[in-house]
Amino acid sequence: MDAAPMDGRIRLAEVAPDTLDEAALLRLVERPDAGAATLFVGRVRDHDPQATGEVVGLDYTAHPSATEKLVEIVTGALATADPDGGTVVAVAHRIGHLDVGDAAFVVAVSAAHRRLTFEVCELIVEQVKHELPVWKQQFEADGSYRWSGL
Repeated sequence: MDAAPMDGRIRLAEVAPDTLDEAALLRLVERPDAGAATLFVGRVRDHDPQATGEVVGLDYTAHPSATEKLVEIVTGALATADPDGGTVVAVAHRIGHLDVGDAAFVVAVSAAHRRLTFEVCELIVEQVKHELPVWKQQFEADGSYRWSGL
């Protein structure tokens, strides 16, 4: 996906088919004035409340505007939870085929103090879940599949 324009507090915001490297995102938000960093990693799990059996993989599909929407979500979260500008964020959502255990969504946040990192991270995670135009096709061990997020 094409990168969208960002402000300096957003070190990365992308929706792409590349394998996610949690440590690399965490390094993007490291800075000398940050005494805290929060890392959220959403992984593909082997079960789901909507599944009738064992989940064996997922295919994520995104609208072409997904990266722009991700930047908008992060910008809004920063304006809401941190209007004074103390946090730095890196966030990525993967698309394509993922196996159980693969990282699907990573958010890294740094700030001077821990509370702000947790608040910003949680707000981004919740907003992405509800607003990012990404759809999930979930495959089960018996060969069946279900779509969610449509």
